[in-house]
Amino acid sequence: MRPLIPALLLLGSALSASAVCPFNIPEVVIPPQQIAGFSWGPVIRPMNDACVNRIQVENGNALAWYAGGVKGVYVTKDNGVNWKHPLNGKVGALLWEPVHQFAYAGVGNILYFSRDHGANWVPVHTFLKPVTSLLAFAAQNTLYIGLGWDNHVDDGGIFTSNLGGGAIVFHPFAPNQPIGKGLIVWTIARDPMSGNLYAGTEIFDHQPLPYKPPFWRSVNNGNAWTNVQNNLPWHAVDSAVRPTGYVYVLTEGNGVWGSSTMGNSWIPPSPATPSLGVTLLMDPATPTRLYAGRLNGGTQTGGIFRSIDAGNTFQLVGLKGGTVSDIALNGTLTRIYVAVYSSGIYTSPVP
Repeated sequence: MRPLIPALLLLGSALSASAVCPFNIPEVVIPPQQIAGFSWGPVIRPMNDACVNRIQVENGNALAWYAGGVKGVYVTKDNGVNWKHPLNGKVGALLWEPVHQFAYAGVGNILYFSRDHGANWVPVHTFLKPVTSLLAFAAQNTLYIGLGWDNHVDDGGIFTSNLGGGAIVFHPFAPNQPIGKGLIVWTIARDPMSGNLYAGTEIFDHQPLPYKPPFWRSVNNGNAWTNVQNNLPWHAVDSAVRPTGYVYVLTEGNGVWGSSTMGNSWIPPSPATPSLGVTLLMDPATPTRLYAGRLNGGTQTGGIFRSIDAGNTFQLVGLKGGTVSDIALNGTLTRIYVAVYSSGIYTSPVP
């Protein structure tokens, strides 16, 4: 999940509630359900915490999950039955690196690293601002780190390190230029063929007007960046790149946009596409298959949606009534895991 649900849209839930999560969001329980071939089981709450919004699953062990939220990081090794709570604090980013089997967590301003499947976590770097996005590229021993800046003074950009969190280098988007300041980096994506990097940002105070949040592209591993926002109507909260170089961008509340020109122009979503805008996951084996989450609040009814036609159309496949904030697949791509903020974790076989 990228931005945690705008408070002005949070008007409660259609389902019964007994408590609330931060942002005054009522806790909900979505009953087991079958829809569009998906079969969602009962909610799973790490140590009874409904306020989780991150989920990662080990590719080599589908029983091992990592969950994160406002109270910290949770780890289970038995499919969500028992949990440990190794890290406290607000989790801004959570990542499982499948090649070396490393885990990462951005908790507040601190980047934590685990090389033993979450048994032990080491604080490897403390940044000036909260960690909001992570991406690993094992072939080049590189970790990419995005932060959430909250002023128009500091340059925004991407940090790189080795996979152990050492040798930190800062790559500013636009040094000493207003367009590069005040940026929350919600998403980082990499083209697996060309190596191009993409970074989606929100301007923390949406100023100046008219609001034009940059979407950045780098063709040289972050050493220089170009703003390819062009006709994107709003800030990006998630992104992915197909092996063909086609870029998907999920804009908050404005659906999935696509580009076959490395961001030089963007194809808007179909008018029939629901107003998606919380989280996006591309199936790595079938890159034209996408999963996306929607906010539950205001006129939106939440849920998880799937597209099998490269984002042209989406179909609701479950969990209506909940804000789907993060999505993961197991290593064999046969089971899907969903973090629903103010509810918990739900899983289903992939039909």
